[in-house]
Amino acid sequence: MDNKDIGNTTSTRPPEFDRQERERSMQVVTAGSLVEALGGVAAVVLSVLGLAGIARQTMIAVAIIAIGAALLFAGGALASRYSQFASRVSGQRVDEMEFGGGVGVEFLTGAAGVVMGVLILLGIAPLTLSAVSVVAFGGGLLLSTGATSAVNQLGEAFPYDRRVRMAREAVQGAAGVQALVGIGAAILGILALLGIQPYTLLLVALLGLGGGVLISASAVSGRMLVGMRGFR
Repeated sequence: MDNKDIGNTTSTRPPEFDRQERERSMQVVTAGSLVEALGGVAAVVLSVLGLAGIARQTMIAVAIIAIGAALLFAGGALASRYSQFASRVSGQRVDEMEFGGGVGVEFLTGAAGVVMGVLILLGIAPLTLSAVSVVAFGGGLLLSTGATSAVNQLGEAFPYDRRVRMAREAVQGAAGVQALVGIGAAILGILALLGIQPYTLLLVALLGLGGGVLISASAVSGRMLVGMRGFR
């Protein structure tokens, strides 16, 4: 057997192996999106409690940790399986630089948010760190819209199915909402840094961020579930 034959043999994958890889990739991203959705729900509840006047500083800190953990899990899930998505699931060319940048920003912003939330709980410059966290989350959501939109680049077994079309439209809508929420949160965070009604603005920003994260995660997980149903 010559070198050419050896190369062809090693590069060939059984169809069953490819199908399992596709399903595994979708399952990982779905799990990450579900964790992200839980973080969004937690942030919304905590923000509402804070706006009601219940331990505002503590609620802000825990909401920041919840959003940070949500972004951390979602970014990690997408990053861990994207090579499989790009090479096996999608039959189209994906803008990997835009996707990779979005995932990287989402992951790093989430990690930074968790750290700053813990520092706020410890009483270290709570208002300043809270405002910086909100601005960072806003920028992170805005810059990671490319990663959310890239989910629609994934191939599906039934591209003309009504459920697939609806899932694709939901992801596109979620990316738009994510961008608007990111811009709004960044503005509110800057105003809070300037000392303008800091607690109220921070809680409103976190409420919006939690809702944006929840919408985005729900759309992505729905898109993955529809895709998995199509491959079976």
